[in-house]
Amino acid sequence: MKRQQLNYIKEWADRKSRKPLIIRGARQVGKTTLVKLACEEMGLELVEINMEDPQEFTPLLPQNDPHKVFQTIALSKQLREINPAKQLFFFDEAQACPALIPFLRYCFERAPQYRVILTGSLLEFVLAADNYSFPVGRVEFLYLGPMTFEEYLSGTNNEAAIEQLQQVTVEEPFNEAVHKVFLKYLRNYLIIGGMPEAINVYRETRSYLEVERVKQSIITTYQADFHKYSPKADIDLLNRILTAIPAQLGQKIIYTRLSEGTRSDKIKHVLELLELAKIIQRCFHSHGDGLPLAAQQKTNYFKLVFLDVGLVQSMLGISLAAVETTQEINEIAKGALAEQFVGQHLMYDRPMFEAASIHYWERQVKQSTAEVDYLVPWDQRVLPVEVKSGHKGHMKSLQRFLQEKKGDRALRFSSGPLLLKDYAHGDTAYRFLNVPHYLIGQWQRLAEAF
Repeated sequence: MKRQQLNYIKEWADRKSRKPLIIRGARQVGKTTLVKLACEEMGLELVEINMEDPQEFTPLLPQNDPHKVFQTIALSKQLREINPAKQLFFFDEAQACPALIPFLRYCFERAPQYRVILTGSLLEFVLAADNYSFPVGRVEFLYLGPMTFEEYLSGTNNEAAIEQLQQVTVEEPFNEAVHKVFLKYLRNYLIIGGMPEAINVYRETRSYLEVERVKQSIITTYQADFHKYSPKADIDLLNRILTAIPAQLGQKIIYTRLSEGTRSDKIKHVLELLELAKIIQRCFHSHGDGLPLAAQQKTNYFKLVFLDVGLVQSMLGISLAAVETTQEINEIAKGALAEQFVGQHLMYDRPMFEAASIHYWERQVKQSTAEVDYLVPWDQRVLPVEVKSGHKGHMKSLQRFLQEKKGDRALRFSSGPLLLKDYAHGDTAYRFLNVPHYLIGQWQRLAEAF
């Protein structure tokens, strides 16, 4: 299945100034498959080394001699020759051998002709260790999340639909019939989600039952990993909080709602572990006065975005019929699926070498509450994004933000049609773009209409 990151890896492989590449992402988002597909398309020989298996070269790593290491790998793999121009060395499950990561520095400095990619399902725990020596400036990163809605369309052999999404304009939006077809595709994605295995089994079987089996297996796998997080990890607390999170999506996190009677520092630690595993992403409040948003964030005010909307649908126990028959996805689970769908796309909507990040805004004044679902950088300014208001309803919070920040542009994702309008509310005049959820991959192009 095609991923946007395939082109990034091809460009990296052809670059003379490349550094060893570390692919970062949650378990089962398709990191290993991505590397295999890239090698296949580039015609490179893939030399895959699974670090969970015993390897003869590991005692050589402290010598910092890449040539010896690659020669030993070649002998153990029975390669006919070492030809860096035609090969890619791929170290998978690298968290099993932490010494491998500092070794990448010498791959860059002493053997840059080798194409080297490294990844691992729980690699983040190694990278975050306090006593760990990281080769700063000698490696580069590629961040991988679940498959996007458009990648799902491609993965289910619907390239024609992608072409339509890429060509629609504000001046010539879809007619009602086409709009309804895409809403149906969207509802399908909410059920299946963006995990590659779930999309693949749906493509092969068209069975929601088989998709559900895959998703439940993924959730179980995440739970089975808990004992690997930390020697002191509280497995029971991890399970309780993981189960509680889906019902709290879209809300400012209050620790007691996740685990009543548990100390807040313990809950905070569990959330940090889940974030390291990339199962969740904290969406911090930002004042939104300017860019970068992270410079104005308050780390004690945050919401959560889960890894994947399909997993959320399963964990909440939402029936397939409820998703398939609704015309307004913002009404499902009090808007949790709609906000999750938008959030998981927006947080990766940045250069692929940048870590996922996302922010929201909350007016922190007593008896005068207001909240904007997300804030995104756009055209050197902060753009407020509304999701929960949906196709109907007022936008008081969004208007409050624009009034306080002197803004004149706003974005809304809803089940309504593509629409650009000018609004005046009191002394605040602004231009407003309504984007159907299924066009989330095109929002930046469509925002040029502003």
